[in-house]
Amino acid sequence: MHGCAPWEALPSLALANIFCRLSIIDRARNVPLVCRSWAHATRHPHCWASMIAENFGNSAADHAFLMDSYPYGLSFPDPFDGRRSPCPHRGVASLEALIARAGGGAVIASIYFFPFLTSSSGPANDDAILRLIARHCPNLKHLSFHGSQNASQEAMVEIIRSCSKLELVDFSDSPYFNPLVLGELSNCCPNIRGIRRNGHLEPSFSYALSAGFPSLRLLNISNSTLVDKDLLTIVTACKELCYLDVTGCHMLIYYMHIIKVASAGIAQILYD
Repeated sequence: MHGCAPWEALPSLALANIFCRLSIIDRARNVPLVCRSWAHATRHPHCWASMIAENFGNSAADHAFLMDSYPYGLSFPDPFDGRRSPCPHRGVASLEALIARAGGGAVIASIYFFPFLTSSSGPANDDAILRLIARHCPNLKHLSFHGSQNASQEAMVEIIRSCSKLELVDFSDSPYFNPLVLGELSNCCPNIRGIRRNGHLEPSFSYALSAGFPSLRLLNISNSTLVDKDLLTIVTACKELCYLDVTGCHMLIYYMHIIKVASAGIAQILYD
């Protein structure tokens, strides 16, 4: 390489695609300080195509949004280091800055909602974040609402209609997993292949899920109020499921027979 370090010879786009696997903090604060070529690469829009850090699974996005969905794991480093402000504008401004780094947002594929929310001691900024994403990220594929509690129905509908390329959606610890939202998601986002949900499930959820997403492939409803009847409805209607997580669903009683039959068609079923 004649006096030139190997990484300096890599194209900026190649470096950007590598750095996109790092946390927001590393991309913003550490990588640019290594050398000029790395600093230049962090200014490439593709360096900011994902607002999560990829893990080492077969499919990082699948694992992050469905299998390892949790705000404090490796996949979801908080850009505020756990010190979110009660000021609702701080998270919005931070996301705006990241969208600007991504060249306006068209390249952004993955956003995890939680890090940009206002701290519990401040007024909600859920709608402002949703509408910012809806305006600037039309090609979004993976969106997690984990931890969001205060978005309006109008803002939810707006983002679903604006982000029609969604594939993976995480509703963990949020109240938005309801028939109306699922209906909009089914109508506007034909590419949905994975959904995550925990906590309380409405009685009609299994019908809305199976009717709206018959081609669903990945479903994580661990630690939820899932019951045997709903589990049977899902595995009967969703013929293309290849991953199902029902661990921690303590309201299941006679589920082992359902799982035994379903395992013939579903490659990976997690239960306890």
